[in-house]
Amino acid sequence: MNDQVQMLLDNVKQFCEQNIRDIALNIERNRIPDQIFSALREQGFIGANLPSSSGGADLDRASYDAILFQIAEYSPSVAYYVYMNNSIILPLLLKAGKKELAADIISGKERVGLSAGNILEGVGIKTTFQETAIFPSNFMISAGSDGSIALLKGTFEESGRKSLGLRGLGIGIRSFSVEKTEKIGRKEDMEKIFVDSSWEQAAIFLGLSQGAIEKAVEYTKVRKTFNFPLKDYSPVAFRLSELKSDLEMMKFYLFSEDGDREKGLMLKTRAADFSRKATKYALQYHGGYGYLEDFGVEKFYRDSVALNAVMFRTDVDRRILAESIYKSKTGYL
Repeated sequence: MNDQVQMLLDNVKQFCEQNIRDIALNIERNRIPDQIFSALREQGFIGANLPSSSGGADLDRASYDAILFQIAEYSPSVAYYVYMNNSIILPLLLKAGKKELAADIISGKERVGLSAGNILEGVGIKTTFQETAIFPSNFMISAGSDGSIALLKGTFEESGRKSLGLRGLGIGIRSFSVEKTEKIGRKEDMEKIFVDSSWEQAAIFLGLSQGAIEKAVEYTKVRKTFNFPLKDYSPVAFRLSELKSDLEMMKFYLFSEDGDREKGLMLKTRAADFSRKATKYALQYHGGYGYLEDFGVEKFYRDSVALNAVMFRTDVDRRILAESIYKSKTGYL
């Protein structure tokens, strides 16, 4: 890890301590508040990886990953919001020539939602779909039924339902009344984005894993059973030490200067699997208390499962990785 990345990690950690730590539970219960959106913009985290010509901070890959990693340690929902805008929404809009809307997102004048489901074509319709962005927004990006990516303008209705994971984003089933629809890309564009942002996705998986492991380490220092702290029991101490060791090795890989696409997929595959294991053990070592929101560990397990469903496409990603290794079509039988 070079000095620039380490300095950025320290700065983002300080940002999280000042802006996220004390309201992390409120984020889970009531969604990301406007004050966090404003703070993210003021720090230049929205548009961090975009070129300066597009209003971004023009950070390199490792520096952008450092932002996602450190924020995910405190709130995976906030980290995914930063990723969603920087790696998906803004690139799609800029490629489609929507520079003004992209600038409005970076400045905070507009927010654009991202749907996980297809939307019907046409205007003057009301449709219901699974939404992976949050907020009262006039714009939504969704897959069209013809394989296109569409930018929709309209209004949506609150559902009042909590999702299993990424609760800070308020994911749920919502109705959206469409006033205008415009094609801004193809399904292939989204596929490329997911492959090209493997490093960033790995950063979020590893960041939330670190958050869970650190909570487990601190809890097992003070929680006693039979008059001994949990850390004195070898199965607990050895397992957490192994998880911490694996995490540190993957962090070393994450913050290396190598940005190879194939290696990014390798790391994402390992990090996604690791996040499920690390957060599960962290939850278990808290016992029954781990399932209470107030302890702040259950969100890491929920969000790990949710992000594995959203970001890790088991068959697609593994096939792409296999084909990059074999240099030919493979894994189709």
